[in-house]
Amino acid sequence: MKKRPWKSSLTAIMLGALIVQGGTTVWAADAATTTVAAPTVNYGLTSDIRAAIKSVAVTPTATGSELSVTVRLYNGGANQNRVPEHELRVQTSSGVFYTLKPSGSNKESLQPKEIGELVYMTTVDSKEIGTIDQVSFVNVDVYSYPKLETTLLTMPAKAVWYGGTGSAALQNLENIAWGQSFSIPGVNSGLTYTAVEASMQTTETGRVAVVTVLADNPGAGRETVPAFRLDAQSETKSYVGKRAEVDPVTLEAGEKKYIHYAIPVENGVTLSNLVVLSTDTFVPKGGGEAATLATGKLAVAWPKEQGTGAAVPYTIGQPIAFDALTKVIDKSTEVSLMELHLHENPGEGYQTAVAKFRLTNTSTTPVAMPTFQSELVSTQGMTYQGARQANVAAMLNPGLSYVVSYSFIVPQSEESTSFAMKLLDPVAAAPYTTTVAALQTELQQEDTEKTISLYPFEVTFNDVTVSSITTPQLTYSYKFRMDLDIKQDENVVVDNNFSKLRFEIVDNAGRVVGSKDASFTGANKLISGKQELDASNITSDQFSYPFTVNVYETIETANGTAKRLLKVIK
Repeated sequence: MKKRPWKSSLTAIMLGALIVQGGTTVWAADAATTTVAAPTVNYGLTSDIRAAIKSVAVTPTATGSELSVTVRLYNGGANQNRVPEHELRVQTSSGVFYTLKPSGSNKESLQPKEIGELVYMTTVDSKEIGTIDQVSFVNVDVYSYPKLETTLLTMPAKAVWYGGTGSAALQNLENIAWGQSFSIPGVNSGLTYTAVEASMQTTETGRVAVVTVLADNPGAGRETVPAFRLDAQSETKSYVGKRAEVDPVTLEAGEKKYIHYAIPVENGVTLSNLVVLSTDTFVPKGGGEAATLATGKLAVAWPKEQGTGAAVPYTIGQPIAFDALTKVIDKSTEVSLMELHLHENPGEGYQTAVAKFRLTNTSTTPVAMPTFQSELVSTQGMTYQGARQANVAAMLNPGLSYVVSYSFIVPQSEESTSFAMKLLDPVAAAPYTTTVAALQTELQQEDTEKTISLYPFEVTFNDVTVSSITTPQLTYSYKFRMDLDIKQDENVVVDNNFSKLRFEIVDNAGRVVGSKDASFTGANKLISGKQELDASNITSDQFSYPFTVNVYETIETANGTAKRLLKVIK
């Protein structure tokens, strides 16, 4: 059968052209900010099968070079069609040919309207490959003598990835700004992507750059995120990334989702770019370990500003606006930061910041308690990790509010009065975190002379006196006589997980000789009016005078007991 000219068959296989092109439509709302990959040119391999180059790469190895090619085929016919017998060759600008080996997973035939990708690879003990100009399908008749070769199709190789490190590896790639949307050239997908967050995180194995990418499906049908990865580049070195999501990520029409990449880097490294690479799998025929072939498609500038740049001004007590796509906070749960204090701790050598969040279930059914984490970022960019209180309620009942506290250990040298509070999702990119809200707020200044806020309580110390008692056995104890006024906000649940007051007795040498904890819940809870507390767990056998009583709020966290100094009684 005579082969049809590809131009005359283009209309009949318009669907195939749209699928093979690898580009996306520029939508009006995104036209100013989206970089759309140019359509991939496709060619007639047979009367029904069309071919397009997805990727061509020359990657340095320890002893030479790795050459790889991925070709996409589309069967536009009405019947199953066999892929013609062929070798795949690449030709350099100097006229040198290299024959690549086919992957054992390559399709031998295509069903009607089916798309298939053929993967090829070979290694050469030479680093002087030169510039790849063409990719050819060549049929070799080994049963004829002399051997008969027929070129079935030759395609120009216009976008070749020459792998390596530093700026040289980016010369043939399109470079886009951070936050600019893009599609991936050559990849059969209508999805667009935007890098929205990058952070350096420390793990047990070292530093990791964690990048969050927003995937958007502007099309009319369901799509699965294709295989690609993000690598990071410094001026002299490349760092390989890995997607945190193991399972396939599927987007319905009009849907947006986050995907996350973790890139292990060295301590102190300064990154300059992210490289978007499509990935394919090469399976050796006859057995052997499969290899991942990566081809650079475009480069994204590493963001210049991190930390508090994205934090929005916030007023204590207002509902927090979370990222609309986050799953860590139920849509019916309202979260507000109610307190943020920073205090010195006598004798501890550091300061303690305490943040209290109110979580309110606005629905009509119980919802799970959110498990967000927190970080405090100073105006100088110093980041302090929060320790969540050890025990919290598992569920939030409707119409009620619950209090969850976080403590932060801060050095004595920290003098900032304004901080960014970052709320983090520990689940989406586990074991790494991503930011779901960032608030810029001022520390609260409180009057420690009389009324102290311990949300949802306000405690007024009308009078506090301390006296010592000597027993016949010549042991010592202390008695606290207090006149308190305690007010509590309505519809806020307080249980035995809530923070406590601790009264620490400090002798004239600065030693803590005894303490007493008092709770806001239970049978012996603190109440409004006059009451007494005894501190009998004295560690000194000598009467200490003069003495000082430090009053703390204590919170049990996974890292131990966090203390916030409230009042000093002399």
